[in-house]
Amino acid sequence: MDERARGNGSPLAVGVYDEPELIVSGVDGMLSRSHADVVTIGADAVGAPVDVLLCDPIGRSVGLEDYLSVVVALTAAPVVVFTWSKSLSSVRRSLAAGARGFVSKSVSSDALLAAVAAVHRGETVTPPRRQVGPHTGVADLSARETEVLELICEGMSNLEIAEQLFVSVNSVKTYVRQIYQKIEVTRRAQAVAWGLAHGF
Repeated sequence: MDERARGNGSPLAVGVYDEPELIVSGVDGMLSRSHADVVTIGADAVGAPVDVLLCDPIGRSVGLEDYLSVVVALTAAPVVVFTWSKSLSSVRRSLAAGARGFVSKSVSSDALLAAVAAVHRGETVTPPRRQVGPHTGVADLSARETEVLELICEGMSNLEIAEQLFVSVNSVKTYVRQIYQKIEVTRRAQAVAWGLAHGF
């Protein structure tokens, strides 16, 4: 058995919570390619005795903190955020909300296995600094505009962004207009696509 996995003769059970079958199958395929003794559990991940639980709180109908608080309360296993977002804000907020790790969906099979095994050993895992913001200076965005764009890419509404940053909704709308102008988009979906393409 791969020594990076559980290490006690039992397979390392990795749950994938609230994700479509495509993601569950992808995780299973990635971990299987690493030749680890790993079992991937999808739909029943919360009810099953898993060792580590992967979930993606970004872009949900509820805020990141609310989503993670529910997931953390549902399982005794350490929770790892497994998402496309690489924003420093997302990493910090996820860890503050109880996640034990933050891993990008763009990582290699070996990196995913290493992260899962590390969290199972009690470590906290975050992306390497070069993969995380800040993105200040990209498209001449100010620090505040950068922060707003990160939160837009996480699926937050203007009201949620205002509450997160302790500013008025009108201030957020102003930042959003300035961001659109600087990155040359006209719609929120375009801003999200631009942000994700630039590592937000």
